[in-house]
Amino acid sequence: MPLANRTVTADEADQVYQLCAFVCDSCLLVQVQGVATGDVLAPPDPFLSSRSVTVVEHARRFAESMTSRLDLGDGSLVIEIGSNDGYLLRHFQTAGVAVLGIEAARRPAEIANESGVPTEVRFFSAETAMDIAVRHGRADLVVVNQVLQHIPDLFDFAAGFACILKPNGVLVLEVPHLLALVQRTQFDAFRHDTYAYLSLQVLERILRSVGLRVFDAERITDHGGTLRAYACHTVSTHGARPGLRSVRQVEAEARLESPDTQTGFAQRVAVAREEFGRFIRMRHEAGRRVAAYGAAARGANLLNLCSLTSQEVACVADSDPGKLGRLLPGSRVPVVTVDTLMDAPPDDLLILPWTHIHEISAQLQALRRAGTQFWAAIPRFGRV
Repeated sequence: MPLANRTVTADEADQVYQLCAFVCDSCLLVQVQGVATGDVLAPPDPFLSSRSVTVVEHARRFAESMTSRLDLGDGSLVIEIGSNDGYLLRHFQTAGVAVLGIEAARRPAEIANESGVPTEVRFFSAETAMDIAVRHGRADLVVVNQVLQHIPDLFDFAAGFACILKPNGVLVLEVPHLLALVQRTQFDAFRHDTYAYLSLQVLERILRSVGLRVFDAERITDHGGTLRAYACHTVSTHGARPGLRSVRQVEAEARLESPDTQTGFAQRVAVAREEFGRFIRMRHEAGRRVAAYGAAARGANLLNLCSLTSQEVACVADSDPGKLGRLLPGSRVPVVTVDTLMDAPPDDLLILPWTHIHEISAQLQALRRAGTQFWAAIPRFGRV
């Protein structure tokens, strides 16, 4: 499979690597192994979170909730790991809370600093965490949203959490929930730069190994199904909440640890790939013009896994200027502006970032009025 998180020029060859997911018989961690190094995987143009209305709104609600729940204010410190362009931390700033961002990608960190959100450009590790704790002090709240799954060395990364968290501080993690991936057959989520696919029981085991314990958990709908876990030091005063037992029970009832569950997932993926690929090819052969929206990694993965190319899909529209004029990897579908799509409405439109389908559909109502039919492959194949 080609690397899904980078577009290419017409002269560039696709960088292709094996994409294979394994489940550990001992600890039940699902991982992608034997892939390219981090330097190769880094996208040339990092995603900027502030560009998504949905992401920004999620951040606002989260910041308001945590500020109230933890009684944060003057004298508190919030640290976010993987803070991107400061889209979340600025909401804490508005509430008068001191913040610090840790971001490995230089451009988003520069944007954050320019907007007044203090951000350090560095990779997070136990060593980094100890340095931060000495220079800035430890945090009342540490936020790690949609980051942990991209980390090759989970233990070193998690050990850093304990270093920067106050004795009674709270760590909040959001990760794609393995349960949602399996139940909704989200085969587009498996990619080279996502090393770990996490359940609550595995996440608890990882944090326990570095002296932290999960005391609350919840399932939320963002990103196709997200697990949010609240953790603290083992000796902290935070007591276990009902949400923890609830998510544990749901995972147990789904039998995530069963080999039959893993085998059944592979079989459902095979059926979904064949069904969606055949449908799009039939539309194309019937003389209908098929286009797509969203040149993100999930979409690139979906087209490649269904063996669809620029022959069946004329173009993909995207608002990211860094991708315009380039091609999706593998499928070689050209990336065009949204205006280009509007100027020549297709008969059928594939909404590839289906996790933001309501936001995208609302933005493209002019196409629907022009007669374009909207389609999505996941979570259920069909018309939108």
